[in-house]
Amino acid sequence: MATSLNVTGQSTPFMGISPGRRKRRKWNWGIALVIPYLIAVLLFAVGPALLALLFSFSDFTAGKPQLLMAGFSNYINVFKDPSFLKSYWNVIRFSVLATTTGFIGSVSIALILSLTRDRLGTYARSVFFLPGSITGPALALMFLFMLDPTLSPFNFLFHLLGWKKLADFVNSGNAILVMTVLRFYLMSGTWIAIFYAALEGVSVELIEAAKIDGCGPWRLSWYIRRPVIMGFVWFMVIQLIANNLMIFGEPYLIATAMGGASFIDPFWSPNMLGAYYTLTLANFGMSSVIAISQIIISFSSSIFIVTKTGAFTTQVAD
Repeated sequence: MATSLNVTGQSTPFMGISPGRRKRRKWNWGIALVIPYLIAVLLFAVGPALLALLFSFSDFTAGKPQLLMAGFSNYINVFKDPSFLKSYWNVIRFSVLATTTGFIGSVSIALILSLTRDRLGTYARSVFFLPGSITGPALALMFLFMLDPTLSPFNFLFHLLGWKKLADFVNSGNAILVMTVLRFYLMSGTWIAIFYAALEGVSVELIEAAKIDGCGPWRLSWYIRRPVIMGFVWFMVIQLIANNLMIFGEPYLIATAMGGASFIDPFWSPNMLGAYYTLTLANFGMSSVIAISQIIISFSSSIFIVTKTGAFTTQVAD
């Protein structure tokens, strides 16, 4: 047994840690909370993405899949289709407008609501939070119903403005603006609630110190509260980019409601083009190419935002 000298100069046995005990580690129960999430991601995200990648190189012309027999022919056929670039051009214009308005509108409303402490502010928060409980297709139907001069309860106002049918208001010139309003109304309630909760989590001591230094309500919101929610804001932008690329319900319902007067063709968005490849041409390979293109764009934009904004970095003290 090894010995060591104590302060009195006497030798005492040295009780070292045995190699077996040194290797024994305590189980981290936090891993058990992550495992269900990882299983869900593998089943409903990574798995379908890998299947789409496999299908994109497969041949479906014989009625059943011939895996990895198509080579790059599906990619060539999709990229040569004029509807592919046209659909992405429509979605890019919509995404830029919808992401910008969602970014500015949600943050601005949350900052304004964080300044209110009276009863009117409480009612305003309730009104802004409610749209988050409505699904996209249902909201689009409600919106079209309210704008249709033949069905809307406000038809007398529309008739005064000279609107006699839905096409008088919703047309090719303002279709993207209409869908942007729909998407903002649909998603803003959830994000305003998230931003407001984050703003309310700002340290009271920090706010009081800023007030002592002469910060007014607007400076307090912009310089003290706003930086706290920037991580949430960039996360919202990531989700908006992904969701806007996959828009389907709004243009499809508008085209259906307008019938023969619709200016929206079946290939207006990539998802609508993918549905055409799947349901009309029965070609899962070409529709998988659409899915892969959306994955690449969403993943690339997410990596860019996470690495370049610095909003997701953490500092751990030793």
